[in-house]
Amino acid sequence: MNRKNVSAVSRRTALRAIGGGLVLATAVGPASARSNQLARELNGVRAATRRYRDVSVARADGYGAVVSPYVPAMGFHLINPGLLAADADEEIDVTEPPILVYYTTGNYDPGPGGFHDPARDDDLRLGAVEYGHLGDDGPPGTPANYFSDENASHNLEVSEEEGWEWTPGPNITALHVWIHRGNPAGVFHPTNPTID
Repeated sequence: MNRKNVSAVSRRTALRAIGGGLVLATAVGPASARSNQLARELNGVRAATRRYRDVSVARADGYGAVVSPYVPAMGFHLINPGLLAADADEEIDVTEPPILVYYTTGNYDPGPGGFHDPARDDDLRLGAVEYGHLGDDGPPGTPANYFSDENASHNLEVSEEEGWEWTPGPNITALHVWIHRGNPAGVFHPTNPTID
């Protein structure tokens, strides 16, 4: 099922000089419009979740539960249970991810498996959003399809489909999207090597 928000993109034409003559050519056609769709989608999610850089705003909006102890190369996961999809086919609003992933500043070092002290919320930085749905008892899990990465003009390090992972404890299949902190491993990679 395709759940993409598609924006209408008009065609633009330009005159281009080739070999001393002028040729009418399409500067931006359907293929390049689709390739930019992923960037627009990610920018839309980034803009919609920017306010959650302030953890107190995230908590006020329902992201109150810490899902995991500190996970190296990820951080802490705060969940809004009301936004978690029932399964891979449920329609969602990508601007309302159910999980926010926070890494720590240099002066806050909980260590692997350490539990978050809410008094240290000011020492958390938003790194990623995470989408998830319940079920799919066992790997690889059933991936949803929220983004237009299959139409991207350049190769991604990890596709959206490859980024979905099943987590046995809570029995959730989830996708990290690193839009608030760059990830050299790829925007859809589960972990980020720039985070301790």
